Amino acid sequence: MRALREDIHDILVSAPVAEARRTRDPRPIHRALGERGLLAPQWPEEYGGRGVSQVAAAVLVEELAMHDVPDLLHTLTVQIVGSTLLNVASPQMKARHLPGFAAGTSFGCVLFSEPQAGSDLNILSTRAVCDGKGGYKLYGTKVHSLFARFADYGLCLARGEDDAFSLFLVPLAQPGVTIRQIPGIGDDAFHEVALDGVSVTADDVVGSIGQGWAIVVKTLAFERTGLDYYVKALRWYRAAVERLEAHTDRLEAGQHDQIGLAKLNARLLAAGTLVRRVLTRLDRGELNEDEAAAAKWYTTELAAEVAWWAAELDGDTSMTLDDPEVDGVAHPLDSAMREAPGMRISGGTAEMMLETLARLRLDSGAEVRP
Repeated sequence: MRALREDIHDILVSAPVAEARRTRDPRPIHRALGERGLLAPQWPEEYGGRGVSQVAAAVLVEELAMHDVPDLLHTLTVQIVGSTLLNVASPQMKARHLPGFAAGTSFGCVLFSEPQAGSDLNILSTRAVCDGKGGYKLYGTKVHSLFARFADYGLCLARGEDDAFSLFLVPLAQPGVTIRQIPGIGDDAFHEVALDGVSVTADDVVGSIGQGWAIVVKTLAFERTGLDYYVKALRWYRAAVERLEAHTDRLEAGQHDQIGLAKLNARLLAAGTLVRRVLTRLDRGELNEDEAAAAKWYTTELAAEVAWWAAELDGDTSMTLDDPEVDGVAHPLDSAMREAPGMRISGGTAEMMLETLARLRLDSGAEVRP
């Protein structure tokens, strides 16, 4: 694992990170990592990875965060879209798409949420209509899609004519696809993706027709390891501590908030342990829904708490206002307060995670104590 971290670190220290942060386009960095088999190191070598464990591959996500590389394109392409294909796609689909994802020459996004559905995927209205030639035409509008402007493919959930859900890997550079940016406060813009008779073939079906819902449940569990949220919380915590150490002459908070520091540090250690437990189960081929929900809930709540704590240390002026931008790139804490609330929504809201845990607990017959 140490050698893997060193290989990743060597690339990132010489990569154009400041430019990637300014433009929010990390694709050049992805390609540099992909050339060395480091963008998806947990994938088999035949698909462009190194065949390491999920636990070992977590060092990539951590290094991306510690070097302030925009991380969500990697999350979408490798951890969500790529992992879904790796686990349920046909050998032909894997061979067609995974090497490009691992090389950083092809990218994916997720097309799940819709304007009227929000987080309730069960009421999606996007339709897949048979075209009479063995393929389908997709009609509908997806929203809150991150990095759609850079994506070559969208993992799209749609209803068939029998109302059953199917999952498609949609080529986005074709007629009928319209991508529009949605105004927001985050560093990475959301997009609306309209599908007006977009063509997909039988080869673009992920898994089998009618299996979309079961696959998406697994996909969301892959997303809910908590790893991305944990490393973001860790990055913000370290950035805030660095700020405290640099300004203890001005910030009284830096002199008497040792208890707060210790509490957050203890929670970060607990979060890291929880995340590694989920990743270890994935390495064993296990997918534990309640542990994934717990990891997602705990790490996003922690990230939000770290962001609030960092902002409150210097009162209403924030800790970041006196730090000038470097090459047009602001301090990492500038985005923390804007990004953290969305973490509690994306990939399943905090309330949904708690509901999942409560339901599974009751279904197991375990005693519920007040």
